[in-house]
Amino acid sequence: MQWKSKYKDLSKNTILFMINSFGSKIISFLLVPLYTYVLSTKDYGTADLITSMVQLLVPVLTLNIQDAVLRFSLDKEYDKKDVISIGIKHNFIGLILLLLGSIAARMLGVLLLNNTYMYFLIVSFILNGLHNSFSMYLKANDKVYVLVISGIANTLFVCVLNIFLLVTFKLGITGYLIANVAGIVMAVSIMFICGGIYKNLRLETEKKLNQAMIGYALPLVMNSVAWWINNASDKYILTFFCGFAVNGIFSVAYKIPTILSTIQSVFYNSWSVSAITEFDENDSDGFMGNIYTLYSCVSILGCSAIMLLNYPLASILYAKDFFEAWHYVPLLLLGATFNGIALFEGCIFTAVKKTKEVFRTTLIGAVVNTIANILFIWLIGPFGAAIATMLGYFTVWLLRTIHLRSIVKMKVNWKTQIITTIILSAQCVVALNQGFEAIEAICLMLICVFQYSYIKKF
Repeated sequence: MQWKSKYKDLSKNTILFMINSFGSKIISFLLVPLYTYVLSTKDYGTADLITSMVQLLVPVLTLNIQDAVLRFSLDKEYDKKDVISIGIKHNFIGLILLLLGSIAARMLGVLLLNNTYMYFLIVSFILNGLHNSFSMYLKANDKVYVLVISGIANTLFVCVLNIFLLVTFKLGITGYLIANVAGIVMAVSIMFICGGIYKNLRLETEKKLNQAMIGYALPLVMNSVAWWINNASDKYILTFFCGFAVNGIFSVAYKIPTILSTIQSVFYNSWSVSAITEFDENDSDGFMGNIYTLYSCVSILGCSAIMLLNYPLASILYAKDFFEAWHYVPLLLLGATFNGIALFEGCIFTAVKKTKEVFRTTLIGAVVNTIANILFIWLIGPFGAAIATMLGYFTVWLLRTIHLRSIVKMKVNWKTQIITTIILSAQCVVALNQGFEAIEAICLMLICVFQYSYIKKF
């Protein structure tokens, strides 16, 4: 039956992404104690700011072409070879713009980065851009297994090099940057060769397709900028008010919420394809409602469980001055929950090509985030940054959830979703102080009670 095929395809991709995500993220997670032991808070904070800058520049200078690569590769009306060729072309146009901008900034004396960081930024830009486009193309062409292989190879390479360069040669932040660049070189190479992308390159592509892809992606450029503001602006504002060292501590606080983000990404990556190919405005067979409920259930339960384990995890992961980062984790975890569900909902908006609505909701969240960051960081420091991040994600989630109901009539018990979200928020408030684990455990059990029918069903 057709409905069984929907679940089968989604399950297959989910399992592959699970292998990729958990294999790579677990190894990366285990490297956190090494980073916090070897690197200073200032070095880690500086490197994190450069990485965040790359995440902003890629969608802006490439016109966020990666999302168009996925959407148009899934459309049978267009030639997939033209789609990926256009995607690659825009990545190299973005690289040229970055080089010209860097030269101009250097000549004007406003480029504050030293040569090491500048080289890292430029190389990371083109590698991340190509990685994003290749990933979307392979997902659309049902070659998720190539992504799994490249992801695991990337992680293992980064792991070995980090130990080798940080421990043996004691290269510090330079070794850290080299290891990360080398890892993504490995991943991009595997995708390019094993994914057969090299066979599909064309110098001449259809102008109409290029225009259509740009038209689709342009609203998502500003969406990516707004997401970046929600994800990273707090680090820059925090650095301005409190310095690189404080930002280093705050940045490492994200490592525990990354556990939840990894779990969410397993479902999100496979859903980003199914949302387009299986979209049904009336949700006739309940497929969309079931998957939405499962995703929300996993996100909320995962957040509650990780929040309960926050303090012991921090004791293991955060060395020396980094340990105080545990205070910021509960709010960042709650924010990650809202963020993950909002991203999941965004796939449905893009499936019906309502990219302007995706941008609008993200922009409002970014404005809330920025205003809250400036106000709260000025008043209470890094704790204010965690509050602002959570509020920004909450705003996007709330707006998308409300508007989503006018796009698709999903079979979802919204009352249960609201109740469990309130319980999770209450647990977050309790978790801000150590010693109330019993109350947190009660919150987790209550969430399980309300979600029991869905847990049993799935």
